[in-house]
Amino acid sequence: MVEHPEDLKRSVTEIKFLIHDLRVEKFVNEVIHFHATVNTDLEIHNVEQAQAFHDEDLQELKRKAVAQRKALDHYNNAVKNFSPDETILAAGREYVQCVYNTCDFIMDPRWERTDKFLSLLPETSRSVRSYRHCLNCIRWISGVYYRIHYFMEEKDKNLYEKFDVAEELRDFVRNVVYSYVIEKTNARVEIRLNQLDSAVLGGNRHRFRRMIFNLVMNAVDAMSHKKVGVLTISVLVDGDSVILRVRDIGSGMPAEKIEQLMTDKKSLDGELHSLGFVFVRQTVAEFNGSISIDSLIDKGTTIAIYLPRLVGAVAGPQKQVERENTDLAHKVDKLRLEERAAYLKKTAKSGNEHDSCGETIYGDYLVSDAEFPGAIFAIAVTEDNEIDLFMHRPYERHWNITHEDLSPMLFEATVRGRLEEEEDKTPALIFKSPQSVQEYFEFKGVPDEDRKPETYIAMVHDELIRISRIIIDTGLPADIGVRVTDLKKFFPYNQELAEQELFPLEALARLNQYSEEDPQ
Repeated sequence: MVEHPEDLKRSVTEIKFLIHDLRVEKFVNEVIHFHATVNTDLEIHNVEQAQAFHDEDLQELKRKAVAQRKALDHYNNAVKNFSPDETILAAGREYVQCVYNTCDFIMDPRWERTDKFLSLLPETSRSVRSYRHCLNCIRWISGVYYRIHYFMEEKDKNLYEKFDVAEELRDFVRNVVYSYVIEKTNARVEIRLNQLDSAVLGGNRHRFRRMIFNLVMNAVDAMSHKKVGVLTISVLVDGDSVILRVRDIGSGMPAEKIEQLMTDKKSLDGELHSLGFVFVRQTVAEFNGSISIDSLIDKGTTIAIYLPRLVGAVAGPQKQVERENTDLAHKVDKLRLEERAAYLKKTAKSGNEHDSCGETIYGDYLVSDAEFPGAIFAIAVTEDNEIDLFMHRPYERHWNITHEDLSPMLFEATVRGRLEEEEDKTPALIFKSPQSVQEYFEFKGVPDEDRKPETYIAMVHDELIRISRIIIDTGLPADIGVRVTDLKKFFPYNQELAEQELFPLEALARLNQYSEEDPQ
């Protein structure tokens, strides 16, 4: 069947946009490199039987990677040489299918025996030490796999499902979009899911997800110049309508750019940002909705999408990708997740994570499935006692714990902390000062003439006290033991704290800030 010229151009645009966002080659290469290292280590330590099994799989992975590279070269040449749309589309689809096959193979259950192979090697082996890095690469590859899976399914515009918009957003943003943002971009972006009203929509679920993806990535691009960006997503029910808002604090757009994005043009040529928005408008139209853009230069953009909700309808069950249960990078202890959910439900003071950050930190600690349980976080509190930034994560079984792993966030410019288990099985809180003094001043907006060492010490001193007060007020037990890195630097006057290996969190919270009065 011959595609209509406009449909053909649209298909070419969509495949270009998809390929632009995959960027999977380096991660596949990292996985191959890891398994080659495993092979070498197995040979060095004379584990011949395991090596034979592993080498067979490795060679098959290499063959798929070669096919993938050839398909990418074919596609790039087609685009570079301005080949006919039919040629570009065929080459693009061939490459996407090759990527899908490679990802599918990497996520195959056969690789689970890698755990057994590594158990036969000493802990000092290169492959054992680099396993966590490999799992992080597989995390990205799994996201690519799902992205292509959704892309394939969404092509059927007639695929109609009833789904809960709030549930769909939580799942998709946390499990797919977030991984793309932190891995693909250099921007430090905090994704906030604000109020999410429950409402049932009817339409193509996969196209809805891709619409959200395009909106998020456009917003991330608009904040690429920011030290730290904030992306806020909300869903409000207004009568028979659902209002979906995606708001960024990026560069904003002039009126002529907004008009261009909102204009239905015959040609789909143009920058990828605009091409992605074409799909957004098409999807909104398919859902019988409307869209508006409110933007201010250097202030940010809010995109509001108005969709009709199905009053009284019940959402169908969420479809799961078959590979989900075999994804090596997402092994989760369901019992501990349920424990965390129960804890947060029991203690939560509000639906806003910033209003329950103490509870969240403690909840992360409770469900950590690492050998030595714990939680890692970064937090910034203004002089007005408002939480400016809060990122957190429990220690995971297969995870190389670094604060950088919390990105996207301004980790160098924030107070960082850990809540981790001591030898006596009780939790202890460790505070670390900002990693970069310059970044801290930039983040806090301190004028150049005031950027002095004594200013930095006073500011961190006061912020540590404010943080202590807030996390106690929001649910962290006041009697938890605390260590402060460089305690004597920030609290030189307090001998009581200095003499204790661990002091209660409330002891720090009781201190006076320099801004309140002279310290005791």
